[in-house]
Amino acid sequence: MDITNKNKNKNKNKNKNKQEKDKNEPHYWFLAATKPKQEFKAVEHLSNQNISAYCPTIKIEKIVKNKKQTVKEVIFRGYVFIQLATDDSNWHKVRSTRGIRDWIRFSGKVAKIPTPLVNELKTAESFENILVLNKMDSGDKVRILSGPFEGLEGIFQKDDGELRALILLSFLGKSNQISLDKSLLSAD
Repeated sequence: MDITNKNKNKNKNKNKNKQEKDKNEPHYWFLAATKPKQEFKAVEHLSNQNISAYCPTIKIEKIVKNKKQTVKEVIFRGYVFIQLATDDSNWHKVRSTRGIRDWIRFSGKVAKIPTPLVNELKTAESFENILVLNKMDSGDKVRILSGPFEGLEGIFQKDDGELRALILLSFLGKSNQISLDKSLLSAD
């Protein structure tokens, strides 16, 4: 009986020492590739395994289903940052996590990301700025991307509702004001 209790105590001490060592071991950020459009799923599944993961996002104002909406999009498509200690026992779990494809490696070593860089990304994301794509002001030059006027340049006059814009277009020696879908325009 005494031998069994001694073995149990030794095992408890070993586990306790290992846990303390893991807490003291510095954690670094590493880069992993995800499967297409599965960054959020990968972060969720890693979090479920108590593995710290981060996927930087940005809020973008864009037109979705004919309505202007603010959408959260991934900044680095196909990649997530994962924080682990170099001797962590979770390394093998990451590759088999749903959404993860593999580690990003350089010269056979997993890519280590500087902690200040990840912290700066987190800080920038916390400001919650909204990026407005293709924002046009009155008097801006615009190019028509498709349709019967494709390739022509005009001058943005004003918004014509949420989805359309009034454009001053010089065509055949005459200036005409036309209303076009904003998705057909590119600000120069």
